[in-house]
Amino acid sequence: MRHIASAYLITAVVFACSIDLPAQETKSPNELFEKASAYFFKKNFDAARPLLQRVIDEDPGNSLAYTYLGDIYLIKKRYNDALDQYKKSMEINPAAGTNYFRIGQVYYYKKNGSQALVYFKKAIDTDKRLKFAYYHIGLTYLMLLRDKENTITSWETYLAAAPDDPQYEKIKRVIALLKDPNFVIPPPDSDISIEEALLLGGLTIDKVMRKSTDREEGHESKKTKRKLEDIYLDDDL
Repeated sequence: MRHIASAYLITAVVFACSIDLPAQETKSPNELFEKASAYFFKKNFDAARPLLQRVIDEDPGNSLAYTYLGDIYLIKKRYNDALDQYKKSMEINPAAGTNYFRIGQVYYYKKNGSQALVYFKKAIDTDKRLKFAYYHIGLTYLMLLRDKENTITSWETYLAAAPDDPQYEKIKRVIALLKDPNFVIPPPDSDISIEEALLLGGLTIDKVMRKSTDREEGHESKKTKRKLEDIYLDDDL
């Protein structure tokens, strides 16, 4: 009986091995990218990031995978990682002006104004449709380089190129304030921010003194001040 049982066991094993087992489900790089993109546009970045990395590992020529991964790093303020991904995407697809724009954004947030300008201008040279880069050029001149004249020139160029922008009137009002001869851009170490100076309608000595007095007396304005970066930032590339 023991030999018969062993024979049955061997037969069963051989039979099992002869059955074609279903192959483990695999996804192509394109399918992975579609899934990663779906997570990305739903802002589920933690789910999108590892999938994008898998896409890159399996299809290193997918420039958009590098771009989206760079966007995730930019949102998470991992600027060096974002820069690395954008540059890889740029090497694969140098004709994509949005990559130059994104690199300009990274340098802006790293407070490297001169490099930000290089890439914002390169974005426009590469793709004339990227009109909003003119706004970011002006923003860089104002916030990082404290250059009033070039800010005005850049923003006037932007408004001429994009008269239908929903922020048109707000940008126009800021330009008018910058043109005021009384307006002086506060230095980086000033107690008054550029937004506050614009709210005051021009940074003059008497207004600076009045602002300081208000703070000392505890009468600081409760009015919400929007950062200039919030007036127009195109994140939906």
